[in-house]
Amino acid sequence: MSLEICLSFIMTFIVSLILVPFVSKISKQLGIIAHTNKRTIHKGTIARTGGYAIYASFLIGTMIFLKTDTQINAILIGGFIIFLTGFYDDIHDLSPKLKMLGQIVAALVVIIYGDISLKGAIIPFLPSNISHVIAIIVTIGWIVGISNAVNLIDGLDGLCGGISIIVLVTISLTSLTYGRTDISSLSLLLAGAIGGFLVYNFHPASVFLGDCGALFIGFMIAVISLLGFGYKSSSFFTLGAPIVVLMVPIMDTIIAIIRRKVHHKSFSEADKNHLHHKLMFSLELGQTKSVLILYTVTILFSLCSYIYLYDKIAATILFLTLMLFFEVFVEATNMIDRKYKPVLTIMNIFIKSEYLPSIKDTKPYRRIVEKAKKKYAVVFLIVVAIVFSLVFFINKDNTPKTNKPEQTIEYKEVAHETPLMSNIYNQLKTAVSRNKKEDIRQLVAAYFITDYFTLSNKVVNQIGGIDYFYTDKKDDFTAYAKAAYYKNVNTLITNKTNTQEVIKYSIISNEPSNVALSGLEDYSYYDIKITVYFEELNSILNVEEYTTTVTLIEKDQKFSVVVMEE
Repeated sequence: MSLEICLSFIMTFIVSLILVPFVSKISKQLGIIAHTNKRTIHKGTIARTGGYAIYASFLIGTMIFLKTDTQINAILIGGFIIFLTGFYDDIHDLSPKLKMLGQIVAALVVIIYGDISLKGAIIPFLPSNISHVIAIIVTIGWIVGISNAVNLIDGLDGLCGGISIIVLVTISLTSLTYGRTDISSLSLLLAGAIGGFLVYNFHPASVFLGDCGALFIGFMIAVISLLGFGYKSSSFFTLGAPIVVLMVPIMDTIIAIIRRKVHHKSFSEADKNHLHHKLMFSLELGQTKSVLILYTVTILFSLCSYIYLYDKIAATILFLTLMLFFEVFVEATNMIDRKYKPVLTIMNIFIKSEYLPSIKDTKPYRRIVEKAKKKYAVVFLIVVAIVFSLVFFINKDNTPKTNKPEQTIEYKEVAHETPLMSNIYNQLKTAVSRNKKEDIRQLVAAYFITDYFTLSNKVVNQIGGIDYFYTDKKDDFTAYAKAAYYKNVNTLITNKTNTQEVIKYSIISNEPSNVALSGLEDYSYYDIKITVYFEELNSILNVEEYTTTVTLIEKDQKFSVVVMEE
């Protein structure tokens, strides 16, 4: 983790720490305080706009540490809309429909203007345009859902803030593993701002997040997790990991929806049957212990997502174990309904405890058993068919694909080379002939990065470095380049202002990498940190020299680029 990323966390933490008391004092003077209802448990006069300090601290941090681009601007605009929606609700109590409208508008800004969505999602047997529409709908649902899920767990002192910090730190560490320092920096900027607020929000709290803070945090977590789809290094990382890490608020929200549906209540109707309420009241643990337990559970789910990068089986076992305990807790505390106890009922078949529900005493289960007895043969055949189908597909995936030739990696000399590129290529040929792998890695990275950032030799729609990128990831890289450095290159070429050219470079480090692409975990990866120097001020990057890290994969004793940090 770079020093700059760590400093961003520290700075937003300090700024938030300073701002919260001032925001709290002004909020009380203006009468913007937390009102009591069926769901609240606080006493006294407490300001409910602590989220304002978080938002302000985050903005200050982004101005200092982040480079603005279309995606960052879209995130900031969407964040502003969601913050205003929550802030207005804190003061005047918006109707659920208007609050939802504000969240959808914020999501659309991110999707349309920022081009941030589940672009990589492909649904089998459906045309690409229909898959795209479905992906957009799912993206809106994800952003709105996570925003509200985070807002719903803001029921105990320090709960929402602490869980959000754990989630953001986990996303930051995971993104660093894939070389995404942009996601890491954005995550820690927000985590630091929340950390400064948490000092005042932990029990007994002197200030609350309010909807302006909880909705903003939820929105940012949802959008940050989607950023990975701009550069598909792993579908699990981009959305699967955040789902696992956010399992506590997600499951609490799903259970709340089911519970209110079962009892014919509106989703917006407050109650005291949330996960944290059950810990505090049903188990009589109090606020602090309940919050610390939920912190621990969130950390365990976070470990699942991080362990998955290195050991999928261990991570899956831990996840399923946690989900089993979660289900047992839900049933034991009657979070959904007193009659909802499927797992406990099944467990009692073996335990035979008088304190657990018995399958013989429940009519629904008795009916199920009777039907199963009559149709046991059909059920058995279906189960056997499913098992054999799974075995077939697993074995099919694991069998060698003899019909498809193994991909080969070639070190090509591109047309219209610059003098530096020609020099690098000649050195590369020499290193290959002598089989000096360390030199080959450095020269492949140097040739790729020089070709990528040099525009003086490019023609319309040409992407530099594409020949040195891993074959299966070239389409992703092309899409990424066109949305980033090459976004306006065609205009520069047309106007003959494409004068950007790398004239020299220096290798800073050459070491093994922790990156592992899905399906290519058994290969070796290397991180090459490199600084390039431009002939003049680069008008796109607005710098004369630029440092980046290129990740290479070694396959068939040759190297190609799989990730570029920009």
